[in-house]
Amino acid sequence: MKKFIILLSVVFIATAAYPQSVAVKKPMGRFWYNCLTKRIESPKRDERRMKKGSRIIKRKDVSSNQLYKLSLIFQQDEYRLGFVKKAYPSVTDKSNAIILCDAFEKFSHQTIMWEYIKQQNPRYGIEATDINSFQDYLTMRDRKKDRQYDKDKKTDGNDNNKNTDNEKETEVPEPESKTEIVEKPEKPIDKPEVEKEIIQEENNTSSSEKIIFPNAAIYSGTNKGCDNYLNDKQFVAFANTVSQFEDDEEKAKICMEYVYTYCFTTEQVMKLGVIIKSEPHRYIFFKTAYPKVYDKDNFLHVKQVLTTDKFIHGINEIYEVPKSPKPYGVPLEVVAESCILNEQDFSKIKSEIRKETFSSTKLEAAQRLVKQYECIGSAQVKELLPLFSLETDKIDFAKFAYPYTIDPKNYNLVRDYFTSQAGKNAINAIMNE
Repeated sequence: MKKFIILLSVVFIATAAYPQSVAVKKPMGRFWYNCLTKRIESPKRDERRMKKGSRIIKRKDVSSNQLYKLSLIFQQDEYRLGFVKKAYPSVTDKSNAIILCDAFEKFSHQTIMWEYIKQQNPRYGIEATDINSFQDYLTMRDRKKDRQYDKDKKTDGNDNNKNTDNEKETEVPEPESKTEIVEKPEKPIDKPEVEKEIIQEENNTSSSEKIIFPNAAIYSGTNKGCDNYLNDKQFVAFANTVSQFEDDEEKAKICMEYVYTYCFTTEQVMKLGVIIKSEPHRYIFFKTAYPKVYDKDNFLHVKQVLTTDKFIHGINEIYEVPKSPKPYGVPLEVVAESCILNEQDFSKIKSEIRKETFSSTKLEAAQRLVKQYECIGSAQVKELLPLFSLETDKIDFAKFAYPYTIDPKNYNLVRDYFTSQAGKNAINAIMNE
């Protein structure tokens, strides 16, 4: 009889325990959630909030959305991250936990949270979320902001036409949903931040100074610093995050940190540079990005978003000219003395050019004098180039003087003077004609 009673007890306990092991947990209701919120809000310091909240929430079940809203109570990202990590086992819908990444201000903390979710979910039998899902979420979030912004404007317009004398404020309860997305309070936006920054920068330039972005899709050079660069959706998500920082130093640090993680094109580097308002920080980011950029041969385009000569020359110094066979691999020619422009005449030419005030008039004088003497060496042409202040005038003079040089095979001296790819290409073109 005793064995029979024990057997019945075992069967009863096993039967009672089985449904509990397979039952789906539900998040707490609105009443208990409000109580939990007040308890976590009661400490005045984030450190005490994290300790108290982590201790309480271990015995609770919350949705991803509820944990997201609770995390916004914290003022600092570090304590917010610690609280979310300790509370994560209590989340009932871990497949929706991607919204927790949006609770953080700093991109580095968003990344840490994202990696933590990917690491933890397989332990609970949940399929890992890929990076494309994260980008889709960011896009969906921005679209929702746009729709809500339009809706608010329409509502405001209708309210202005109504008689507000007898209006009463009523609170409409939020519908409970596991997949509800609650946004942090922020100014509504109509366009992604990176697009707004670039549009504003382009509006500040004249039509003749529009920024030209190189197209990496048609890049055929073999000089590459990385492979498989970010697509437009992924880049916009990253750039939007960078634009949320107010400090240019922080923006530059984030960009420099992730240039070794992600593969950027020259165009994408330029657009990130537009977001960084401080030119010194922009220049430091450009120098850091160059070795790892996808289309390295296009990198001189970044000089369009630099205005300081020091920084522009700095880009010229780090730029590696694409390797190509030299058109003339012969030693310097020995020229007949009868056709050499002597030092006295050459000094007169330089003196006449220096008398002119503008670069354009200097170009006209130089062309006239070279045509007059009809005998000038490649090294002398190179020595005259610094007298012109504009790069275009230097190129025009070098192209004009080429037919009058007594040693055209040595004209690579003139080509090597130019640091810009446009100048080198122009000289190569006339030498190969």
